[in-house]
Amino acid sequence: MMDSNFCRPPYQGNQEALGWALDGIARIVGFIAAAVFLSTAIINLAKKDAGCVIEIPEGEVKAPECDAKVYGLKPSSLLTTYGTIVGLISAFSLPVVGAIVDFTPHRKWVGLISSVIQIAFIFSQIFINESNWFLMTILQVFSAFTGWIHTLVAFAYLPELTEDANLLVSWTANFHMLQYISLVLFLLYMLGVLYATGYNGNDILSTRVASISSFILVSPCYLFTWTILMKRRDAFHQLTENSLWTVGFVKVYRTSKMLGVRFRALLWFFVNVALVEAAQQSIATISLTYMTDTLQMTSSENGIAILLLFLCGILGTIIGKASVTFINPIHSNQICQVMTGLNTGMAALILWGPGQQIRAYIVASIWGIGAGWKNTIERYTVTQIIPKGQDTELMGFYLFASQVLVWMPTLFFTIMNEHGVKQRVSMLILILFFFGGLVSLWMMGSYEDAVRLAREEESDNEQVVSCNLDDADADGSNDKQNVDGIKNDNGVKN
Repeated sequence: MMDSNFCRPPYQGNQEALGWALDGIARIVGFIAAAVFLSTAIINLAKKDAGCVIEIPEGEVKAPECDAKVYGLKPSSLLTTYGTIVGLISAFSLPVVGAIVDFTPHRKWVGLISSVIQIAFIFSQIFINESNWFLMTILQVFSAFTGWIHTLVAFAYLPELTEDANLLVSWTANFHMLQYISLVLFLLYMLGVLYATGYNGNDILSTRVASISSFILVSPCYLFTWTILMKRRDAFHQLTENSLWTVGFVKVYRTSKMLGVRFRALLWFFVNVALVEAAQQSIATISLTYMTDTLQMTSSENGIAILLLFLCGILGTIIGKASVTFINPIHSNQICQVMTGLNTGMAALILWGPGQQIRAYIVASIWGIGAGWKNTIERYTVTQIIPKGQDTELMGFYLFASQVLVWMPTLFFTIMNEHGVKQRVSMLILILFFFGGLVSLWMMGSYEDAVRLAREEESDNEQVVSCNLDDADADGSNDKQNVDGIKNDNGVKN
């Protein structure tokens, strides 16, 4: 007899939860197809357009460095410039996009339109060739920004999927696991196809195969989610002051001011998030540039490195969870950041040219452990030191902090690269952000004090609510007595 659990609808029949899962799969597959395969193709096509030597000459161990420029930039600066532009636009438009999500009923429409645009961008990648690579680069800037808007809208639905907190935690873990599994399966599929067909050394064909496969998978997931599964939402808040274009910035300013006065530890925590998240997100762009240009790895070899990074991210998650049983989260986070910073320094020391794929895979694996560890311990910490009752406001600020500086490391790398600084040296700029993160964690002070302050704030909020309820009850009792008195005065018997 068939197992009854097999027949049950996923997520207890919650259509929006199913939609969130499918949307997450589409987002991660669309991202990885562009981040690995298209990015590698763009760098090599730019080098070819600039007249640089791509293949290693006979008798040499590496191709000559490419100092020529195309469209005013070195080919090795294209990805980091693109990352800087997207980071700047995202950071300074986040308050506006957040206001649209919070203060208008257009959340579902924004999700649908952004998903259709994403599908169109993925479709366009299929036609990449030697003459249109720069157009593809420009399209990727808009694609990344649209994808960021779409992610923000999707996350606005997440806390509203269910009122059961434990169930939401379980679903969220399931969503992340599905994304990891989808990413790993997609990369394994791509590597298998490319090596089986012999396309693994051809960047253009690799990108086309990845884009076609991504388009076939992503399109139904996005369209089914946003036309059928996700529901319309009314405005979460009413706009009573300021305009839609400024209210988000006003909220950021007021929250920052409040944190500086009442929650200094939490403020320093957000400083850490801004610095370390900037370094963490920039690792992907800078390392892909370094592996493609300096190590001269193919798109397939880059795919293996990214696959190892994400697989080891699972190990990092396990380490992060286990660490809180014997050390406080601040110290765990510090150890994680020291490890990631040292690994970045090691990458600059041991990676300098072609033929070092194994070393690159080891470095990528350690970066993956650090990323999984950092994400786990950071999210655990923020849930412990944010006072209940202010979690919506402060979690929004947490998202803002995680994006506000992501453009900075890639900008520094680009400037140094354009001025002839070796990429190995330029990559070390990431260590400064990890060091700044360590200092900001130290400035937080005692973790126990931060948790105690959050609990005291919760207690004060509960007392205020209780007093207000008591006052309301008293007012209601007085009103009843007054009514009874009026009745007695008029000769009405109680």
